Amino acid sequence: MALTRGDFLRLLPVAVGNAPYRVQGEEIASNGSSPAWRIRLEERPARAFGPVAIPVLAVTLYIEGAPEETAHSFVARFLLGYQRAGG
Repeated sequence: MALTRGDFLRLLPVAVGNAPYRVQGEEIASNGSSPAWRIRLEERPARAFGPVAIPVLAVTLYIEGAPEETAHSFVARFLLGYQRAGG
């Protein structure tokens, strides 16, 4: 993702439907919500686009023990929470 860790965490509540979660270092995990999920973050070197540095955040999302339809719905909401409109 082209986000800083701070931006990712700021948008996370909307992306997970305001489900409770806890942050422990580079891992974020659901806290009693369904489906159970966890996210691993890894900051990578910024990419240069001319004089502009674009942040790079590797995000790995794990969904545990959920039916396929539930997992797909969660991922769709998660991705929608990070979409940005240009203009």
